[in-house]
Amino acid sequence: MSDIESRLSDLQLKVYDLIKLAGWEGKTCDEIEAALGLTHQSCSARVHELEKKLKLIERRGVTRKTRAGRQAGVFVLAGSRAAVERTNKEKS
Repeated sequence: MSDIESRLSDLQLKVYDLIKLAGWEGKTCDEIEAALGLTHQSCSARVHELEKKLKLIERRGVTRKTRAGRQAGVFVLAGSRAAVERTNKEKS
């Protein structure tokens, strides 16, 4: 377990790990809720902590439909978007 991961609460770590395993595909809050059996309030609070306070995840800049048919932002590990953008520039 990394130093970062050792400082996370159990729920933060579960959410972080799920997003980490998803790679560039990422996860929406709705997908995390369904996979981990969390309420929307609990999941969105953990995502907010990981994104805004801890800066461990970020929005990918795309959306996907939720189970209710609404559009939701996709989250990936922080730095993933910049890495993909650099790789795409190098290929150009």
